[in-house]
Amino acid sequence: MSNTLKQIMRLNAQGLCCSQILMTMALDANEDENPQLVDAMRGLCKGLGTGGYTCGVLLGAVCILSMMDPRLAEQELIPRLTDWFEATFTDQYGGTQCAHILADNPMNKCERCPQIMVQTYKKCRALLEEHGMRI
Repeated sequence: MSNTLKQIMRLNAQGLCCSQILMTMALDANEDENPQLVDAMRGLCKGLGTGGYTCGVLLGAVCILSMMDPRLAEQELIPRLTDWFEATFTDQYGGTQCAHILADNPMNKCERCPQIMVQTYKKCRALLEEHGMRI
């Protein structure tokens, strides 16, 4: 089990959801804390609340990129991330909405979401490292 996956599991055990987990990991990597931001990120989980819309992992990752460099994120990083996310997960799960990924099976949250978080966090790190930033 990778260190990233261990950290995800630990944060999940504390009651954090996908978007909150990604943001907490990014804040921790920068030795920063922002409890209000982490609390606000809960609204992005489960596809915007409980709507099953856009995956909360993708939304959380977009917020991380924007937090690091808003202009660069908007112009380059977010389009690259979303293209990658769609190419990586659409074929596998039939789409990138939370409802597609979970497919009405609660066990999919335990099986699929942690792996999606690991891959997406790594992608964010790679995108940021290309521009001399680290999380």
